[in-house]
Amino acid sequence: MQASMFPAGVLPILQGWQAPGTADLRGVFQRAGGWALARTEAFPDPAALRTRLDELVAGFREGTRVGLDLRGLRGNADQVIAAAREAGVAFLLHTAELPPGLSMLKHANLPRIVAVQDAEQARQASASGALALLADAEHVAELGRPGLPVLASARDEAQARLALGAGAAGLQPRSPSLLDAPPLAAFRSRLGENLGDLGQDLLFQGPAPLPRLRIRHLDLSYPIQQGGMGIGVSWEGLAGAVAREGCVGIVSAIGTGYHPSARPLLRHGRPVGSPELNPPGVLAGIVRAARERSRGHGAVGVNILCAIEGYEAAVRASLEGGAQMIISGAGLPLGLPDMVGDAEVALVPIVSSARALAVICKHWTRRHHRLPDAVVLEGPESGGHQGFSLEACDDPAHTLEKLLPLVLEERDRWGDFPVLVAGGVWDRGDIERFLALGASGVQMGTRFIGTFECDAAPAFKDVVLKAEAKDIGLMKSPVGLPARGIRTALQSAIGSGSAPPIRCTSQCLQPCGHGRGALEAGYCIADRLADAARGDREHGLFFSGSNGARLKELVSVRDLVEELTQDPGLQRRDS
Repeated sequence: MQASMFPAGVLPILQGWQAPGTADLRGVFQRAGGWALARTEAFPDPAALRTRLDELVAGFREGTRVGLDLRGLRGNADQVIAAAREAGVAFLLHTAELPPGLSMLKHANLPRIVAVQDAEQARQASASGALALLADAEHVAELGRPGLPVLASARDEAQARLALGAGAAGLQPRSPSLLDAPPLAAFRSRLGENLGDLGQDLLFQGPAPLPRLRIRHLDLSYPIQQGGMGIGVSWEGLAGAVAREGCVGIVSAIGTGYHPSARPLLRHGRPVGSPELNPPGVLAGIVRAARERSRGHGAVGVNILCAIEGYEAAVRASLEGGAQMIISGAGLPLGLPDMVGDAEVALVPIVSSARALAVICKHWTRRHHRLPDAVVLEGPESGGHQGFSLEACDDPAHTLEKLLPLVLEERDRWGDFPVLVAGGVWDRGDIERFLALGASGVQMGTRFIGTFECDAAPAFKDVVLKAEAKDIGLMKSPVGLPARGIRTALQSAIGSGSAPPIRCTSQCLQPCGHGRGALEAGYCIADRLADAARGDREHGLFFSGSNGARLKELVSVRDLVEELTQDPGLQRRDS
């Protein structure tokens, strides 16, 4: 197998992006002599997967080069391997560090390509019998002499030449533009022959590019902002990765006392009081770490709930850490401009109506001589707390499509700052639809839970990835507003009166009234959100937007942003 996949004098080429629309890039890659790559769901249905794999390899039984990307696989590993073997899949691709329960992949009796990041991972992959390695182009030289062929994942010609000079045996082009480079020109010609004129437009040109997003001093490559998710779902890992890909990554300020770097005073295993639950120094450190991970791309902001205890301290900590944006909702952030003073930071309130925006603009202009730098309009399909009553959440008048024109009209009375929409935004089609209605960008939370970089525990992601539409809905919250999440064992325990005891140790949100709201709702929201982030399926509260049941794959932030922007290789990121 190794000899057939690495013939002498031939540069192996592994599919590195998905074609926009319905173009079948996998088949085209095979016909041009490359290696096609199919992705699996986190918890795939074995029968459905087998059918899909049969379709992919049909007509390529002799010398098929279809591989199965298992980097997002979380369960059903034995059945997935059996389906891959029976369908005639040529190889498996997986990470060096496998999730618990998936170690059997190393004994799958199928050729394996292992994605590695350093020399030690390369050594372990070689010792486990891997066929080849996959590494980012800039890491190839660091692998030393791994004893296996290395495929280099490269975005441009400079990266490709660097990797080939360091000994890479093949390439995974992350962008069609790389195919114009001399090492891949012949392959590009073969691709073109198999595509035809229409296919070439789809493959090499793609759809019209999304507009840039400009907020105050920030110039973002893409009009996408990741929603802030607490406790512990969006910290430096997720926010930094999203910013690195040219978007806005948002750190959640709530519950930073649960961050691994925190050393809070605990009682019953919970931070004691708001200063221990939300330690300012820890928040500043998280923001700094996110900025470092962004590598100077995109922007890093902080989401601070107006209802949080210690609001002003969180604002100051965000500035200390270098936040480029402060997003604030769950109330009206009327005093926010005073708290930031002359700091060069974008202020972005979250509203659910034109009336709320009017109140903010009127107060900010009179008291602070400042307008919002942007505003997020959040509709009732979002995860977590809603800005509507339970009845109003189902009112057709409160859809984003109905609310957006009213908010734009109110915005126009004050200035020309961007309006972003949030709540139920899922894919490129949704983004284009809201941009056509006048929005400047979108905010997406739930979609980013399904990424490797999301800071929540793997078990948290599993709960969301396994959720069905019937599991997601509105529920009572201690703060007095409905919240959207996944119904789990916790809701049953609340109904039966057997939920964990309410102690209000952390005193997290003002509307709860130091536990009074928790007693009415039957649970402590800070404790249950923290349990969820740590992967406690029995006691955790798992927030999700209305589209959570559509989340079935676990992917990298880079792959997700490429899918949403349909800009393979994220070429616009550096422009």
